[in-house]
Amino acid sequence: MFKGYRKIKQLIKGKTYHLWVADNEKKRRQGLKGIKSLTPRTGMLFIYDNEVNTTFTMKDVNIPLKIIFLDRYMNIIDNFNCKPGQTGIGPNKPFKYVIEIPIKS
Repeated sequence: MFKGYRKIKQLIKGKTYHLWVADNEKKRRQGLKGIKSLTPRTGMLFIYDNEVNTTFTMKDVNIPLKIIFLDRYMNIIDNFNCKPGQTGIGPNKPFKYVIEIPIKS
């Protein structure tokens, strides 16, 4: 599905997820745009070189997602249940990592 992306396993709330890694600007911009469905317990991990304070958008994303924002120590800062088309998604603090998973995983 994501040719050229590294894939990792990550434990989230006692469940193992398989996450594609978006670790450069091009991959982060693409995100999960255009995906019609995800198999259970799959998603994407966004990695930034430094902490950032920006917002995410669900433009061109076709499935509801839980978006989890983490600090540089991998502590959860905030999380949001998001719908396709939603914009302006983000915490009020800087973050370094973001995980997107289907809400029904």
